[in-house]
Amino acid sequence: MPELDELAIAAIGVVFALGGLGVAVAIGRVVVARASRRCRAELDDLAARVRAAAAGEPPRALAGPPSPEVAELVRAFELAVADLTALRRRLAAIERIAARREIARRVAHEIKNPLVPIRAAVETLRRLKARGDPAFDDYFDEASRTVLEEVGRIASIVTEFTQFSRLPAPDPRPLELVEAVRGVVGLHAGGDVVVELVAEPCPIVHADRDQMVQVVTNLVQNALDAARERPAPRVRVEVRPAGAARVALSVTDTGPGVAPEMRERLFEPYATTKPAGTGLGLAIVHRIVLEHGGDITYTDAPGGGARFELVLPTAGPALLAEPPTLTATTGLP
Repeated sequence: MPELDELAIAAIGVVFALGGLGVAVAIGRVVVARASRRCRAELDDLAARVRAAAAGEPPRALAGPPSPEVAELVRAFELAVADLTALRRRLAAIERIAARREIARRVAHEIKNPLVPIRAAVETLRRLKARGDPAFDDYFDEASRTVLEEVGRIASIVTEFTQFSRLPAPDPRPLELVEAVRGVVGLHAGGDVVVELVAEPCPIVHADRDQMVQVVTNLVQNALDAARERPAPRVRVEVRPAGAARVALSVTDTGPGVAPEMRERLFEPYATTKPAGTGLGLAIVHRIVLEHGGDITYTDAPGGGARFELVLPTAGPALLAEPPTLTATTGLP
């Protein structure tokens, strides 16, 4: 019967239609699931980048352009990182200006001290010369020696102040810290103080090589001066990993250690117990370490002496040189 044939054909069509719809629904579910997984992965990755940025680490680029669902969120994140970077740079500049002002004030105060004996010596010479005093020749040698010593002291103060004020921001590059330290130790070995290096394999550190060499040099020279005050002087320099993403460097001496009243002011400019010291050496060390995102501490060494230890992040300074470029990290126009 024709009616039955048409009905059968219609029924078959409905079956196929329903089957196609089921396939479409199944395919749709797969697409949605995949899109959901991708969005979830991108959001997880973005969350990790947010945590890294909050910790001060440089932002890393996405593997590819973000999906449309999270593109705006990524753009907002990149803008926030750029603002945070700019804020950190301004804060660093303000801190540098404040530090320079404080040092300039202290330099002016320190220079006044040697000016007093210089003025007294010159005035005495002029007075003796004016009245033709026979003591002039005898006093001339003592007075000129005093003037030269105090002028040398002023020159030393100005030199160290210049080093402190002109210290640039870190220029981090991949650095084999152990090799850099080995070079400094080699320059100071072979003298009247035994200097030894104990080093373990360490990961690459992103740091300013010249500034790291200056840090180690200042610490080793201080340790040498302190160790010479005791018999059998020794200085021990140690470099080792300090966790998954940090490296520790310590300098220990067999000297008398740091007096208790000096410990709280140890890293302040012009805090020193040396007769000819300016107290800027440790201040420079402290500033370099902090600007590299690290920390430096002092403890008494076992058996006496001083031990300075600094810990540096292998990722380098938290302060970025330039804000990230949106197109480089997000693929957005």
